[in-house]
Amino acid sequence: MRRFFLLLILALAALVSLSAVNEVKIVTVGSHLPTLAKLKMDISRYESAAPFDGATFYIGGSSDVFNPKEFTEAQKGGMREAAKLYGGIAFTKWKYNFLSVLVDQHRPEWFDDCYWENVKKNWVTAAKLAKQLKFVGICLDPEGYGVYPVDSHWKSAWWIKGGKGRDPDRSHTGSEYLEEARKRGRQIGDAIFKEYPEMVLWGYYLWSFNGADLMGAFCNGILEAMPPKARIVDGDEWVGYCAKGEAAYDRMKARNESGCGMLDKKLIVKHRKQGGFAPPFYLDAYAFPEKNDCLHPDIKSVKSRTKYFAENLKAAKRKATGGFIWIYGEKNTWWTPSEEELRGMEKAGKNPTPTWEQALPGIREVLFGGRIGKTAQKRMGGRNK
Repeated sequence: MRRFFLLLILALAALVSLSAVNEVKIVTVGSHLPTLAKLKMDISRYESAAPFDGATFYIGGSSDVFNPKEFTEAQKGGMREAAKLYGGIAFTKWKYNFLSVLVDQHRPEWFDDCYWENVKKNWVTAAKLAKQLKFVGICLDPEGYGVYPVDSHWKSAWWIKGGKGRDPDRSHTGSEYLEEARKRGRQIGDAIFKEYPEMVLWGYYLWSFNGADLMGAFCNGILEAMPPKARIVDGDEWVGYCAKGEAAYDRMKARNESGCGMLDKKLIVKHRKQGGFAPPFYLDAYAFPEKNDCLHPDIKSVKSRTKYFAENLKAAKRKATGGFIWIYGEKNTWWTPSEEELRGMEKAGKNPTPTWEQALPGIREVLFGGRIGKTAQKRMGGRNK
């Protein structure tokens, strides 16, 4: 009898574990996402071909939250038009969508109150929009695309040491920078969670941003301000792109639990309840490993790159404490053109963008299984032969 109960407990534990894996939502991120207008016209075709759990969207100019100037009325008008378009899309499968925001060309001016007052207003506009459109939350891309390395603005040493035409900052210490960054995190957190207290704030990088101490402090401030129903989820981008096997995802989980060593110990309990990480996958690394070497040498020896992806995906699902996995790819697309689009391409002498199914045969079945629509399955299969 004792053995029976032991087996029953183990079976129930396995079911709970499987349920947790199945609850992880898969979100698509990438440049080949159809426009809002195309989605509104034919959302069933796009969802049927690639039934993700969600996607990330830019809504007008709302993404530019670190702009040192407050959004103008004209910009807000553009956002309202884009929001109206998005609101008219009859989603049936993509239910877990995020509003995308970014740093882009702007560098956070840590000690400038006027700058941060405008940034706060921009973040508030984005939070209101996310709430209005029933987004799960906001997705932050913190890379500074106007500077290299792209994490420079989030490191105190970059500001203090100077270089490349910049004078060193002799007015502030590293500790003062960290204190200021944390204060700004609280300032932004207080503002956005007031508008959307159930928000999931997901970043492609947060604490994981390559030892960026100011990002770590900024996130501590956000976590301090976070109400009980909000969550903060770290995408650990580059480490995730190169993750291979169960042990790699164990290490990512441990990195996240410690905030990569930057999480304030006083916030550990809160982070365990409201934090987590969302493992990423960079499909180009699987489809074109000769051009993206971070999965080497393992991927050189596998018989099926799709099967290798599937094994890593299964391991990632078991460790996705943030409840999400995100899929990014640059070279290919999930969708074949409509007949009208094909005719236009033929006239212009252009070829359709290759599909991910062509590059990684079976990838759609791995990601979506029985959720793929029969019509879309036939169409994709026909195009991909």
